[in-house]
Amino acid sequence: MAKVRSKHTQEDAEDRPVNGKRFRTETTPDDEYSQVPGLSQDATQNMTQDSSPRRHSSQRNTNVTRVRGRQPNESCADEPEIGIVESIEIVDFMCHEKATVNLCPKVNFITGQNGSGKSAILTALIIALGGKASITNRASSLKGFIREGRQRATVKVQLRNRGPDAYRPELYGSSIVIERQLNTGTVASQYKLRNGDTGEVVSKRKDDLVAITDHMAIQVDNPINILSQDAAREFLASTSPDKMYQFFLKGTQLHQLREDLGAVSQAITRAEANIERKKEVLPEMKAEKKRWEQHYENMKQARDFSAKLTALSQQMAWAIVEEAEDKVRQVDENLGVNGQKVAKIDEKVAEQTAFINGINAEADLLSEQAQELLRQLEPLKAERRVPVEQMEAAKAALRRFKQTEADMNMEARSTRERISSLTAEIATERARMESKDQAGKEKLRLAITALEDNIKEEEARIADLQAEQQTHEERSSVLRETKVGCHREVDKSRDLVTQTRTALEEMMRSTSNRLNAFGRGVVEALDMIDRAKWRNSKPIGPIGKFVKLRNPKFARIIETTLDKTLNAFLVESHADRATLDAIFRRCSCQSRIVICKPELFDYSQGEPDSRFTTMLNMLDIQDEVVKRQLINLNRIEQIILIEQRAEGDKIVEANKGQLPRNVTACLTADGYSVGSKAGGLSTQSNNLIRETSRLGENIAMAIEREKQVLAVRQRALEHAQRSLKETEQELEDLRRKHERSAIAVRQCKERINKANSEIQQTRERLHSNEPAKIAALETELEQFTEQMESLQTQFRDHVTQQKLKEEELEQAKADLVLVDRKVDIIRDRAESKRQAAEEKANQRQTHADHINYWNAKRAALKEKRIRLEQAHAEASAKVEETISEARKVCEERVEVEHAPARLDRMISDCRASLEEIERSSSMSLAEVAEKAQLHIMAYRKANEELRSITQLVNVLKTSHHLRMNKWTQFRESMTMRTKMHFITHLSQRGYTGKLEFDHTQRTLLPKIQTDQDLVSESMVKGGGGRKTGGSSQQDKAGGAERFLRKDTKSLSGGEKSFTTICLLLSLWETMNCPVRALDEFDVFMDAANRAIAMSMMIDSARSKNTTQFILITPLDMSVRPDADITILRLQPPKRTSS
Repeated sequence: MAKVRSKHTQEDAEDRPVNGKRFRTETTPDDEYSQVPGLSQDATQNMTQDSSPRRHSSQRNTNVTRVRGRQPNESCADEPEIGIVESIEIVDFMCHEKATVNLCPKVNFITGQNGSGKSAILTALIIALGGKASITNRASSLKGFIREGRQRATVKVQLRNRGPDAYRPELYGSSIVIERQLNTGTVASQYKLRNGDTGEVVSKRKDDLVAITDHMAIQVDNPINILSQDAAREFLASTSPDKMYQFFLKGTQLHQLREDLGAVSQAITRAEANIERKKEVLPEMKAEKKRWEQHYENMKQARDFSAKLTALSQQMAWAIVEEAEDKVRQVDENLGVNGQKVAKIDEKVAEQTAFINGINAEADLLSEQAQELLRQLEPLKAERRVPVEQMEAAKAALRRFKQTEADMNMEARSTRERISSLTAEIATERARMESKDQAGKEKLRLAITALEDNIKEEEARIADLQAEQQTHEERSSVLRETKVGCHREVDKSRDLVTQTRTALEEMMRSTSNRLNAFGRGVVEALDMIDRAKWRNSKPIGPIGKFVKLRNPKFARIIETTLDKTLNAFLVESHADRATLDAIFRRCSCQSRIVICKPELFDYSQGEPDSRFTTMLNMLDIQDEVVKRQLINLNRIEQIILIEQRAEGDKIVEANKGQLPRNVTACLTADGYSVGSKAGGLSTQSNNLIRETSRLGENIAMAIEREKQVLAVRQRALEHAQRSLKETEQELEDLRRKHERSAIAVRQCKERINKANSEIQQTRERLHSNEPAKIAALETELEQFTEQMESLQTQFRDHVTQQKLKEEELEQAKADLVLVDRKVDIIRDRAESKRQAAEEKANQRQTHADHINYWNAKRAALKEKRIRLEQAHAEASAKVEETISEARKVCEERVEVEHAPARLDRMISDCRASLEEIERSSSMSLAEVAEKAQLHIMAYRKANEELRSITQLVNVLKTSHHLRMNKWTQFRESMTMRTKMHFITHLSQRGYTGKLEFDHTQRTLLPKIQTDQDLVSESMVKGGGGRKTGGSSQQDKAGGAERFLRKDTKSLSGGEKSFTTICLLLSLWETMNCPVRALDEFDVFMDAANRAIAMSMMIDSARSKNTTQFILITPLDMSVRPDADITILRLQPPKRTSS
């Protein structure tokens, strides 16, 4: 038996604040505790009357010590009568071997050190009342609650059951004992519900326990009603607004109500599905009803079926005859169609043959023209051989010059070496002879020097003349290139003048008929189109005939864009295209043919913004089909027109480098395309075609402009011809100058030779008196010097001749280029004629293929005609046969009202009905009528049930909607009550605040202003009155901003716990549960907040006559026991070592 520990030291004496007063409690060995009533009450002693309440203790097989201010037999008049917990008894449960706890009807404090089993008492209460192990957060299953080393555990809870609202008191008495036994094996936990007065077992079913707890409004699984240690810690420490809001919903049962309403909604959904299934079955019942009704009608009409079957059989016989006659008529029609097709094919073959004959004539003409052009190449080939031969001769001479130049260089090198050697020897000899005859020799040397100076002057003159020749040669080379360019420019200008004259002639012709502007043969083709027969509508064209230009500023860019489309014709079928193509070949018309359907579709969705001018806006189109085809072929509704490129660049830049929406191109009046589909700022130049009168422009103005263009181009041709003539004249002048320079060079060389001869003679006189050795050396030196000069003269002549040959080569090249250009022009023309002839040959082959195709078609039609004639004979014989068979059925021909297939079905149905009637002939007409009536009544009953269920579902929907509205109103009511109680509880501590609910976001956020904040705010407001002007108002505003209400995150631990207790009490006061339990509610509070919280709980309990509080705390109690306050202290139980 566990003993109660006592303290005999002065430390046990302590001052405890209770309800704002302080009481001193002293503990003595003989007067401290008494045993808990319900176990045994052996000794009860009063505490000192002046300072401490009376206490009672119990010490039998328990670690629980109970302290109350009055005797157990004393009772309060306002104690609750139903649902309170009178006692809890546990055996081998968690850490307790055996313990019994007797509770008072109002406030019960359970205290003790950590590990003393306080939370086990609350856990036992939850388990005994049917709670699951998971909601206690103490074990994953019930087996985890059994004391270590034991096979089972028992928990008992005694509930008060008195008063007019008692639950079946005739069975359970004035109290109900709920016993639950937990087992470690596979056996599930067992319940026993006993009569508390007699101890008799009334029930062992959990459903009866649920009925009891529902009747007494005990909510075991409500996280706010009974807060276990973990649940209390989570609630007290929770700062998340969404979690607080969930606690509010579950605590006020709003969450459960919403789940119930959701279940109702699901039930409505299931009922609607059932209705749909019934609706699916109903048509089958209706069909069965109609079948029996029809069966009844058939029974009545059975007498008429036989006559009807006979009439239908007669119609069927003659219907077969009509069907055979229809086949004969159809074969006759096919024979007529076959003959028409053969006649048309013959026309096609004749037409294609005529085309081939015309093409052959044109091809022969083109071939002859090509041959004629090729014959013109023969004289050009002879003319071309002259410059080619000149080039070959000049190149051979240049190669020889190269070899001669190498030989001369080698000889000059050896001569210079010998001259140097001889000069050195002569100098040596003359050094020995310096004293003889110096005056005469000096005179001869001066004469030699004068002649040498003359030679140098002549050589300088030759150099100048050769430099002048070089300049003339370079200028001649430039002029020859210029001459070639002038020839090209003259040819180009001549071609442009020819084109302009041709265009002007076409414009002049179009003055009589605007259609001439659309190309050759268009007028003749239109005349033949009017006379031809067409399978569909007559072709439309040319397209440009229906188009007029609104603004001539954009004439050239629009005509360039549409160009060949303006000449095109529109047809509706391939057959009409073939006919039109044949007409074009006859008229040599090159217009394009487009196959299209005359659909007037809506194109407005593809147009760009209205601020842009599109090509469609700039054209006046008279035919809607033509407008749609221009949109299809050229996208004219998405091409915008602008006057200048700068404007287009701004449009593209404003659209971030892209073309605007529904814009495919941006064109300028001067022929530029701005932007691109790929993006980016780009500008491209378009090759504008010459203007025509196809867009309805004034032809006189166009002719005048074309004449002006012709005048400009003629002036350009004349200028090019003058430039060519001037270039040729300058070349001739340079040639003459070159010849004069060559003559002057030869004269200079003659004078040099004469001077050299005189120098030779003078030197001979000079050296006649010298020794023979020096004379011999000088003679040899003179020979080598003359040889060197001769080599130099030859080299200069060689260079001059080489330059002349190079000039001849360049001239031959220029002449060859001119001849080749003429050859190329003639060959291009011949090639063009040859290609045209080949194209005609291809066309001839195409027409030949067409002839082969039509011949094959004609052969197939003839074969088909033979088969049709055979089918006609067979069908005629079949008609005679069917008439004979029909007369066997009915002699006279009857009128056929239905097709044979329909008659066959009617006969089959009639026979089937007769057979059905025959099979059911055992049933009388009355029996059939009775059976039909049963099906009619069953269908009506099912239809009525469906209508009733549908009405019921509609009523349920309305009720569900009303209950959802009531739920919303109830939530608002609970919200208001919780807010009011929260404000009231905060005022106990001098706090102010509010609860901020957001039902949309599902959040609950407390806002608190502590007493210290209120004092500081008052000081700020009071200090602001002593200031003047705007500064005072600003300080007040600043102070108000500093002391706004705070959320729980910014509070201290004690303030936060006190605020949460206030919220919990507010939620409790909105609930209607007789038992409220809270584990370790004050562990985070300071002494002041803890005392106020306890006082608030006690006041709340005293204000409620039907509520019991069970509060668990590990801290020492500062509350004074009273008649409605019981303090239970737990000592640590004995634990077995493992």
